[in-house]
Amino acid sequence: MAINLLSQTSKMPCKSISLDANLCITGSKLVKIANTPCNKCYALRGFYHMPSVKKAMAYRLEVMTGPNFVDTLVKELDNEKYFRWFDSGDIQSEKMGHDIIDIVELTPWCRHWLPSKEYKMWKNILSTRILPFNVCLRISTPLDNTKPINGFKHTTTTYTDNNIPASIGFKCQAHKNKKYNCYKCRACWDNEVSNVAYPKRYELIRGK
Repeated sequence: MAINLLSQTSKMPCKSISLDANLCITGSKLVKIANTPCNKCYALRGFYHMPSVKKAMAYRLEVMTGPNFVDTLVKELDNEKYFRWFDSGDIQSEKMGHDIIDIVELTPWCRHWLPSKEYKMWKNILSTRILPFNVCLRISTPLDNTKPINGFKHTTTTYTDNNIPASIGFKCQAHKNKKYNCYKCRACWDNEVSNVAYPKRYELIRGK
């Protein structure tokens, strides 16, 4: 059976690409720390543990670190209007980050959402590159209930209390939809939205 390079998660209104979350350079450290967005990571449980999914993510890593990554992804995105990078995982190197920017530049018809916790890598990358208009790079805070990280135009936060600074900006509403999906919302892709705040505590997710 052929392995699909791109994935389609139930929450996303578009295709995405995933790597094994165990390979996250920063995330693999944060997952061991309470009160971080990575603690109890969804991508380390359930569906993501299936052998077929693990095999697919290993294949994607091979492509994303190979010499034909840029050309291959540009072809894959030929008919896509929206795309999410990393529904699981994160960039593995500055080279991968540069390759992703190349892909974004070559697919102006597609809106890209690029979440990441690799702050230092992106600062180095952006010291020599300008982000294209059709990508929203959102840098996530390393801790829950903290203000958006400084130094980046677009960010994400996770919060457990509506009254704290981490809940500023656009509050993700996916948990209020019956199918827990984005529905018509595209805030994460929108460069006009500076911060997207995600509820973390169970009571908030359930709307209590």
